[in-house]
Amino acid sequence: MYTRLFPLFPLIVALGCSGSDKESTPTESEPGDSGPSALTGGDIAGRWVSGGCESYDNGQGGKNYLTRDFTLTTNTWHLELSVFGDEACSYRLFSAVIDGPYSLGELSTVAQGATNGNFGLQTDFWTAYDQGMADTFTSAGCGSAPWEVGVPQEVTETGCIGVAHPVSECPEEYDIVGLLDGKLHFGERITDMCSEAGRPKALVVYGLNAQ
Repeated sequence: MYTRLFPLFPLIVALGCSGSDKESTPTESEPGDSGPSALTGGDIAGRWVSGGCESYDNGQGGKNYLTRDFTLTTNTWHLELSVFGDEACSYRLFSAVIDGPYSLGELSTVAQGATNGNFGLQTDFWTAYDQGMADTFTSAGCGSAPWEVGVPQEVTETGCIGVAHPVSECPEEYDIVGLLDGKLHFGERITDMCSEAGRPKALVVYGLNAQ
């Protein structure tokens, strides 16, 4: 779960990101309908993956490209995230494998059809697949040793390049989730989500497909 940008390959990644060319919106309730109910862990348990290479504006006139692969139980989350250097998602720059607990709460009061959720961080392992990324992680003090291409390192305690927070500074993120047309959506990651004030106000446009 990441909330900030970094200059070499600016991106906002993990459970969701901000903006795309296609939009999904929650279905409005019919007159007389009691409205949606808050989601539970049982509603979203399973494996959820990107439908293809996801493209996001990076805030500097370019794009970020990534894929997401989630496995959720009723109270834990596991994410395998890959970030790529091209729009076909054929050249992988780095990956992250993240695990932790989560809990779902009440319906969001600002994002229609979304449920508030808190996602804790237990472990966060990154792997560089590009020498430039490995050198960047080393110079930034990510992990506990110099980085080698293809060798995972844990960044749970140190964070990395301002994208992953140290767990001591951000033990959980305040997010939202929604099921739209059978796809799982997380919140737009355009704020620092380490506090209630940063909880997203809208669902990200890319949905994840059930597997």
